[in-house]
Amino acid sequence: MSARHLLLLLAAFVLSLAIVACEGEPQDPDADPADPEDPDEEAAEDPDDPDEDDPEDDDPDDEPDDEADEEADEGGDLVVGTTDEASSLDPAAVYDTQSSQILFNAGETLVGFEPGETDVSPFLAEDLPDISDDGLTYTFELREGVEFHDGSEMTSEDVQFSLERSINMNHPLGAGFLLEHVEEIETPDDYTVEITLSEPNVTFLPRLAYTVGTIIPADGDYEAPDEFLDEDAEEEADDFVNEDFVGTGRYEIEEWREGESMTLVANDDYHGDPPANDRVRIQFYQESSQMRLALESDEIDVAFRDLSPDEQTDLADLEGVQAIEGEGASIRYVVLNPELEPFDDPDVRRAFAAAMDRDRLIENVFQGFGDPLYSMIATGFDEYEPEFEQYDDAEPEDFIDEPVELTLWHETGDHYGPTEPSFAEEISRMLEESGMFEVQTDSSEWAQFQDEAFGADPNYPAFLLGWYPSYFDADYYIEPFYHSGGFLGFYADDEMDEMIAAQQQVDDPDSEERAEIFADIQEVAVEETPLIPLVEEQPVAFAREGVSGIEETMDVMQIFRFWLISPGDEGA
Repeated sequence: MSARHLLLLLAAFVLSLAIVACEGEPQDPDADPADPEDPDEEAAEDPDDPDEDDPEDDDPDDEPDDEADEEADEGGDLVVGTTDEASSLDPAAVYDTQSSQILFNAGETLVGFEPGETDVSPFLAEDLPDISDDGLTYTFELREGVEFHDGSEMTSEDVQFSLERSINMNHPLGAGFLLEHVEEIETPDDYTVEITLSEPNVTFLPRLAYTVGTIIPADGDYEAPDEFLDEDAEEEADDFVNEDFVGTGRYEIEEWREGESMTLVANDDYHGDPPANDRVRIQFYQESSQMRLALESDEIDVAFRDLSPDEQTDLADLEGVQAIEGEGASIRYVVLNPELEPFDDPDVRRAFAAAMDRDRLIENVFQGFGDPLYSMIATGFDEYEPEFEQYDDAEPEDFIDEPVELTLWHETGDHYGPTEPSFAEEISRMLEESGMFEVQTDSSEWAQFQDEAFGADPNYPAFLLGWYPSYFDADYYIEPFYHSGGFLGFYADDEMDEMIAAQQQVDDPDSEERAEIFADIQEVAVEETPLIPLVEEQPVAFAREGVSGIEETMDVMQIFRFWLISPGDEGA
């Protein structure tokens, strides 16, 4: 019950000593009565709110309206728990999962992935683009009448500005590199955009679907410098978006309490179908155990990213909680730096691969929530070839004669979740049990881990990493790892570079020619073994009974589309 109701009831009691009890449930059980500026409480006090109890509006002759009740079930507030907080809301400055999830819900791109689909569809574009015969120029016709959250109309100027800003900023933590093939952007009129590439690339549209292509207003109070940002400019460029993000998506950012929560409110002027809820509060938790308890006590409607396997198993058996399994495209793997001892010897890398038991990892570490992975390409792609299966029939001693000492590094668990330490320990045990490795495990926090593992001067010979889908194409699981310009920075092979370029430049992304190139790439990858794929994670969301729509969004892209989820009639 809100503070306002309590005051009214108290006053009525003092004046008349006879009260008629208020009908209905409290509007917001999470509102803080001591905080008069709580946005949820203000909403509960709104005199125009049809759910507010008003004795003058009561009509004893009114009959229940089933249609109205059904519509009410489609609205309401949704509370989602997570241990993963966004780092930024700047489309040019993010490449992490949670930041991208927010932008997918509050912003939009020219093209994107519909739920359950793996081919791009037009979003802010009226249709898929016309592509020139040489594969270099993409011409988009924009939807007319699309408004930003501030009420201004989206035009080609905004598209040009947004994409050029991401490319020119080349933010060190962003994904501007996904658009590195863009050479020129032109706007013949308000609703036409022509994008010219430096060379053909069949992955361009899937790349454009990532949040780096989110469209924001061109008249915003910020700059897009032409050179790499220094630290001060980077912070200044980010601030405008984080404080007042303006996009065209289904939600507006109502509030962001860093370290606590973020609230999104439905965009009443959205150009498409409205969300299945009115507001989404994302609650951030430091520990997954806190999130689990919050779900068990109905403080949140949904828990997603990241619960430990034990917590997932317990919740799956809990009455009143539903477990919704999604498709896997997130992978876990180990990196063996070929420039550092002992992995400068390819036979040591192969011996490491021969010691891996993926089924054991899935059972002992992930409690069954995952699948064996035998290529860096996720299993959902037609291009997947399980080349690493050949090591299942080998033993480490087939490649090396004497035991090898090594340290296996992992991040502390603040980034990939609570399984990371046990993941490293189980791999260590498998290596030790082979009799050909003497292993120590060590860890560092994520910021240091990135620098030491794949920074400018890497020091970790062996370390664990994960990879989440940013765009749906097999190329995304190949180029970043095996190209000489990839993010790891220490594997280079001319033949591999040529094959990667060749598969990007075929005319048809689904052609047999491209599939054959990917098969050749995976053959070279298993021979060189700078990376060893291990597990494809199986995403699982947990929700209260009555929550619906999650199954529609748990597809291979793992975009958590808040707009599809209804909290039902008993939201948290």
